[in-house]
Amino acid sequence: MSSALLYTHDPRTGHPLGGYPLSDAANVGRVAQQSAAAWDTHWRHTTTVQRAGALQAVAAAMRQQQQAFAQAEAADTGKPLAAAWQEVDGAIALWEYAAALALTRQGENHTQARAGGMALTLDEPIGPVALIVPWNYPLITVAERLPFALAAGCSVVVKPSELAVGALPLLAELLASLLPEHTVQFVYGQGPEVGEALVSHPAIRMVAFVGSTRVGRIIEQAAALHGKRFAGELGGNNYVLVAADADIAVAARAIAAGLLRNGGQACIAGNRVLVDPAVADALLASLPQAMAEHLAANPLQPMITLAHRQQLAAYVDQAESAGWQRVPVSQVPGDGQFFGPVLLDGCHPDSPLFHQEIFGPVLTIARVPQAQFVSALQQSEHGLALYVWSANLTQAMQLARQVRVGRIWINADPTQWVGGLPVGGFGASGLGRECGLQGLSAYCVPKSVLIG
Repeated sequence: MSSALLYTHDPRTGHPLGGYPLSDAANVGRVAQQSAAAWDTHWRHTTTVQRAGALQAVAAAMRQQQQAFAQAEAADTGKPLAAAWQEVDGAIALWEYAAALALTRQGENHTQARAGGMALTLDEPIGPVALIVPWNYPLITVAERLPFALAAGCSVVVKPSELAVGALPLLAELLASLLPEHTVQFVYGQGPEVGEALVSHPAIRMVAFVGSTRVGRIIEQAAALHGKRFAGELGGNNYVLVAADADIAVAARAIAAGLLRNGGQACIAGNRVLVDPAVADALLASLPQAMAEHLAANPLQPMITLAHRQQLAAYVDQAESAGWQRVPVSQVPGDGQFFGPVLLDGCHPDSPLFHQEIFGPVLTIARVPQAQFVSALQQSEHGLALYVWSANLTQAMQLARQVRVGRIWINADPTQWVGGLPVGGFGASGLGRECGLQGLSAYCVPKSVLIG
């Protein structure tokens, strides 16, 4: 390990926060070997009861330190403390869920498959896993994966983003005190060096990644080259569909809350609205007030870097040059890395601009008859999240069956969350599923055994 430190910064003030030991390729190699040894000599041989107990102990310890976890997550990502507290609560629930799920994992017995003898399957942990997570939700993205990998019997090396690590250093300390040595390890550094060394190391059997489509595709190809399993939750550029019979007032409040959550820096944020022309004017009249009310109750969150803020401003300038109309909304101070919400009307669903991932508080509105909603969605290469607003539940469910989208909210917004549901996308939004009943399967390999 080099003597250098990786520093993260409070995006609200720009002030440096903690410094973390900066790994290099040689250190990553040692960590990967230690992970493999911990897995092979101990963790893979633990019983499901032992694993479940360990995960429950982690959840209980996080609950005792919830305030500290929330403060660390808020400071490093710039989100309000109340939002960070809720995320810690959700992370704890996922550790508890994975603990319960560990007890249910069994192979299959095919006792009637043959006249003599028998056949069965053994679910084996895939082995050491590299987990590479983003800056916007460090703790919750880890919780959607790490406890499930541990429940399956895998050891894990976690690489946080170099932009924000949130409460992960606290989690690292907690895990080091509750789990066998080297079962879970954390490495800090830049993706091209540390991430690449992890992905290519022969001791690592699987890579789980959360982040952009561009980087995810690079990692997926590298993992395939080295014969590793890959699971990725990648970019999301998500549609909101507003039918002619939707409750416009409710939809407007939910759209505003979903867009402004985490400052729009969320993979599942809904920022492309297709609204039936019959109710488009009513929606446009409701959205500015809904945004103002949301911001009055929830502080604006800054962009993670000044460069990202500048990218958003350039996108808006480009959209206005293309003829899209900027609808006035209540502005908030835009100093430093803060970027107030932007509402754009008259957008064209066939424009490349409409399909460009924004990752910020910019809402684009296209007036499209609801009969064309499905065909419009089929133009998108992304398929992570979708929001449907309609009084006709039968039609909404038919639409949900037709589209290639991993997570669908009908008359609901992303704050309505169930930890037992799987997470993942289609197309450019990723490969594989995490959480839910699929959470363990993602980290297991079945063996077929036939006994004569």
